[in-house]
Amino acid sequence: MLRLISLVLMFYSYFLIRTRLSNLPPCIPTHFDAAGNANGWGSPNTLWFLLIAQVVTGVVFLFVPYMGRRFPGIVNLGTRRLSDYTPAQQARILPLLHDMMAYMSILMNLFFVFMLQGVIHAATQSHPQLPAAWPLGLLLGSSLFITLYYLRRITRTAKEEGPA
Repeated sequence: MLRLISLVLMFYSYFLIRTRLSNLPPCIPTHFDAAGNANGWGSPNTLWFLLIAQVVTGVVFLFVPYMGRRFPGIVNLGTRRLSDYTPAQQARILPLLHDMMAYMSILMNLFFVFMLQGVIHAATQSHPQLPAAWPLGLLLGSSLFITLYYLRRITRTAKEEGPA
């Protein structure tokens, strides 16, 4: 279900670009300073690069659990690799890793949706500006929360006794 939410957000971004692209001016803001003021300009087609970045990021997050299953030595969990755990511990940790990466994917997709909406809105304004830094703050704060929450759960789960 969580992966489906990520997919829906990607399709929403595609729909957003597809429906709004023809209504945008020939030159839109493509870069913003820390205060949210536009300081770089480009073609409306640059919105497709945001979508590509969104899709690649989402796929990477959703691919990590698969890599953990196939190659546990390349997945780091805090200070340890997944391969440092016993096979029984790995079996209990992998569902948590799956959920963690799904939530991170949703969070990144939401960030890209907010950015696309912000850029499209800014392109139609006489003084283009993105909203304050709340989308970035939401991304960073939520990423930190998700990471710490799941690393704590993974540590606890690894310490539990498995079925005998």
